[in-house]
Amino acid sequence: MRELSRYYQKFNKQSIRRTITESSSSESCSFDSIIINNFINFLEDLKFKSMAIYSPTRHEIDTLEIFYYLKKRKIEIFYPLVSSNLLEFGLVEDLDDLKIGEFGVGEPHKGAKKANIDYIDLFLIPCLAIDENNKRLGYGGGFYDKAMKNIDSKKTLAILRPRRLIRDFSAEAHDIKIGKVISVEKQNMEESDELN
Repeated sequence: MRELSRYYQKFNKQSIRRTITESSSSESCSFDSIIINNFINFLEDLKFKSMAIYSPTRHEIDTLEIFYYLKKRKIEIFYPLVSSNLLEFGLVEDLDDLKIGEFGVGEPHKGAKKANIDYIDLFLIPCLAIDENNKRLGYGGGFYDKAMKNIDSKKTLAILRPRRLIRDFSAEAHDIKIGKVISVEKQNMEESDELN
């Protein structure tokens, strides 16, 4: 029975991933600038010195404007880098410091200054979807789940396109919880907030 339950959890997550990655992203992209503005407005009130962001896939909101906002505030910016099957975070001072990595997104050069994960103040985490408990659905590699397992969820943020707040996708214990989600449906959704 336990294997059957695990199968349905994986099947459910896989079907949601497939639906999102196979759908046309053009209709939901129209909200990206609103979500980015909401996110930057949220950051305005926070005091922090470093933040990890990411290079988006075509299924995620572009973080370029966030990069330039953080540069203007003189915030240290880190990007994820997969090395030896582990997620690390490398300092990026200029977008030219990024190269296309094995997953087809920009990541720091191997020689970039790495930060201990505890050094970074805030993390903008890539997500395909979020459930009602703010559990993250990623691409299934488990890189963020492993790297962030001991990080306080209050340090984690996500920006999410419309219709990506999913009541339940059978999140598992290892799926990380996001502390704050910025989306069109529910702006500044915190852990305790409920979905519509």
